Amino acid sequence: MASARRSALVRRLPGIGWRADLLERRAGQVADLRGRLAAATQDAAAAQAEVSSLQEELGRVSRERDEMRAAEQAIPGCSFLRHLQELRRGAAPLRALDPDRHHPAMQIPRKLRNYRLAASHGVPVPQVYAVWSRLEEIDLSGLPDEFVLKGEIGSSGKGVFPLRRVDAERFQLVGGEETYTRDSLVDLLTGHPSVWGPYFAEEFLTQRVAGEQIPDDVKIYACYGQVLMVMLRQMPLHADLSTARYRYLDAQGRDLGSDAAPDRTVHSSIPAPEPFADFVRLAEHLSRAVALPFIRVDVYDTTRGPVLGELTRSPGGSQRYRNDLDAAWGLAWDEAQWRLELDVVDGRPLRNLHGLHPIPDYYPASHQSNQPDPKGWEVVTADCAQWCHGGHLPGTVPGA
Repeated sequence: MASARRSALVRRLPGIGWRADLLERRAGQVADLRGRLAAATQDAAAAQAEVSSLQEELGRVSRERDEMRAAEQAIPGCSFLRHLQELRRGAAPLRALDPDRHHPAMQIPRKLRNYRLAASHGVPVPQVYAVWSRLEEIDLSGLPDEFVLKGEIGSSGKGVFPLRRVDAERFQLVGGEETYTRDSLVDLLTGHPSVWGPYFAEEFLTQRVAGEQIPDDVKIYACYGQVLMVMLRQMPLHADLSTARYRYLDAQGRDLGSDAAPDRTVHSSIPAPEPFADFVRLAEHLSRAVALPFIRVDVYDTTRGPVLGELTRSPGGSQRYRNDLDAAWGLAWDEAQWRLELDVVDGRPLRNLHGLHPIPDYYPASHQSNQPDPKGWEVVTADCAQWCHGGHLPGTVPGA
């Protein structure tokens, strides 16, 4: 109130009032200019930050482009990586041409189907406790305290849950800290668009050599009866590739060197499976049963011997290997394609061939495989003596 009276008095004094008005206007202008300057400074800082971010992104993309160009130039005429790239590129048109999945490549992603194939050749597979057509049917109440819950189709650890029972309602993820209920597991499976049923629970395998909670992966790369290499992988954390450790061996169990895979750190301490030759023979056998020039046979080294994990037609992740290995394996892939085709000329059915051992039927009665017209699920059987061990036999892997 006193301030207002002073202002009124000042304005009535001659020679002072106009200066007070001007001062007040100038004060308002200063405040306005300060505000505009602050806003402009903030905008400039934001613009500079955006410029810096764009410069960083440009640098990263440019480096990736240069690396890709260098890698492409490094890939020789015969190249394992190039074969994989072509296989991936061709998957989409094949799906469109073959909706009933008659082609051998289209049948490989199905885990239970691969178990049937392997078991028919006498290859041990995990015990399957229960199979459910739909997610809402899943019932975990009668299962052992340790088991693995899976969807039949899924890759890179998606839709695979190794579990240990905590109590009647909860399950701990083996190799992780997460705890789930039956309903939360169903929600997770529902949320994976690349995971399809049927869904099943299987045996939790016990590793022969004590180590991580999750059994080591033994991934055997094979070209129609010819093993290229054996990749050993330890996973301290379930499905977390950032923690994975690797080791690479040839078909005789010899280390391929610390530089075998430039994108991965090799740990020579990872134990090789034993007896090593049994794992190699298993992969050779199944790779001849499959009507494809290349397959990866994933096996576990368990207390009851080698047990099939799954078959993989197109391994994901980084598949860059030392140039001499990439070239040698690329040539082996080329030769495997011709050997397969020569066997077809000699009468081999161009189908994934089942052996003469009993074939377990994992699928529910309503499944297509159990219909009068199985349409794409036909079981083609052949004597292993003719096609799994005979035919046009390979020599040694070039460069090995």
